Amino acid sequence: NNGASSLVLDISIVLPALQRLLWTHDADVLSHTCWALSHLCDGPSIYISAVVISTHTTTTTTIPQRLVELLLHPSWRVTKPALRTIGNIVCAECTSTMDFTEIMIQGGAVPKLKTLVTHSNREIQKEACWTLSNIAAGTISQIQSVMDSGAIPLLIALASDVTVDHEVRSEACWVVLNATSCGSDAQVQKLTEDGCVQVLGLLLKEASMVMMALEGLERVLQVEEAASASSTSSSVHVGSVVNASLMESLEQHKNLAVSKRATRIWKQHFVCCALCRQYFSRHCPSEARFCNECKCHVCSSCKCEIYHLSYQEELWKTHTDVSSSNNAASSTAQGIHTNASNNKKSKKKKQKKKEKKKQTATK
Repeated sequence: NNGASSLVLDISIVLPALQRLLWTHDADVLSHTCWALSHLCDGPSIYISAVVISTHTTTTTTIPQRLVELLLHPSWRVTKPALRTIGNIVCAECTSTMDFTEIMIQGGAVPKLKTLVTHSNREIQKEACWTLSNIAAGTISQIQSVMDSGAIPLLIALASDVTVDHEVRSEACWVVLNATSCGSDAQVQKLTEDGCVQVLGLLLKEASMVMMALEGLERVLQVEEAASASSTSSSVHVGSVVNASLMESLEQHKNLAVSKRATRIWKQHFVCCALCRQYFSRHCPSEARFCNECKCHVCSSCKCEIYHLSYQEELWKTHTDVSSSNNAASSTAQGIHTNASNNKKSKKKKQKKKEKKKQTATK
């Protein structure tokens, strides 16, 4: 490089020595050895490949398996570099013949990482969450390994706790976000039940995370839409898990890209009842429907029929019929009253004639 000499590391010379030291019981030696391995695994994939396939000379234990064992070492000075090494292996780009993340999963790393999520040392907490976030960005089976470990509820609790260190919370959020964005429909449904939407909602408030959070929320909505379409009784309604008002407010976001995406999500997944102005899922007919006569959406609690022309016509007809009946009844009553009055007058006249005749006869 422009005449400057470069040092090329011969991994075949260095690795056997590190391999032997990795099985010592001295904490300081283990710490330095793990740090050396972490630096190797932060380099070219050829170094990482050599590390992950290396096996102890007298046992069948591989270096990855030994590193997993050291995650729960009594000294955090050993745990931290062992964790960093595993994290570097997991986030490395896979080769055509080797999936480094899968190797660490097979070595039993995920359950130990789950344990470290609640470690008293914040740096170890953060590194554990960071490593899990890279695993959660992998294949469906790799995401499932994180979910099966029981780490998700712990991560959601961490992300939701305002007293937790900000960097730890951020890394915990990334695990949930990656799992939601990359998981299968069934996995996203389970994540929703566990409370992932709450975490994604928190990320909407962070300028650097809002687009990723919208991606995760859109994935949740797509899964719930598919569930609603395939079943008449979806276990979770979209409108009840994603805050429609928050999504609508993002339409006015100062970032144009955020505003456009929020608007698209709103139009695709939500409606507003024209009468009560409440928000509902576009894909849940039991909550809201589109009225072809009113040309608007109306929720199941509101009745728009009273505004329909057919209803108004029927109401007017009923009103007219009642008025006609009342008029007829009034006319009949008036006729009866008139006849009765005439009869009374006739009787009075006859009575007067009789009285006159009597008076004439007396005279």
